[in-house]
Amino acid sequence: MTEPSVPPRLRIRWGWFVGCIVLGLTAIVVGLVVAPAADRTAYLAGVLGGVGTTLLLVGIVVLLERRIVDTAVRVVRHAAEEARLRTDEAVRAQVRDLEDRLADLWATAATPEDAAAKSEQTRRMTNEFTKRVVDEYTDEAGAP
Repeated sequence: MTEPSVPPRLRIRWGWFVGCIVLGLTAIVVGLVVAPAADRTAYLAGVLGGVGTTLLLVGIVVLLERRIVDTAVRVVRHAAEEARLRTDEAVRAQVRDLEDRLADLWATAATPEDAAAKSEQTRRMTNEFTKRVVDEYTDEAGAP
């Protein structure tokens, strides 16, 4: 069984990050300079409200979204692993059944006349088993 692959780390593009901060601060300062002296208090209150709202949304979107996606990936991975294990066990059970049927076929001593017939029946049973298993699992996988 292979270990789940570790996703590559998210690379922060520091140039864009710093550029956005500088542009944001520049826009705030320009707005403060352009605002009339009487409205500067209201302007600063509006800027702080906007910054607070932005931080709230970033917290929700970035932090919670990541947890939701990670949880969904973990659930899907667990379900796929569980389905694979069930499938493996089902195939093992079918192989054991085929082994038992073939053992019963060859349990009696084979005479030279019987050997050819038993070999042919063994080949037929094995081919039928193989075709049935392949058809079963290609239908489940959605193959054409």
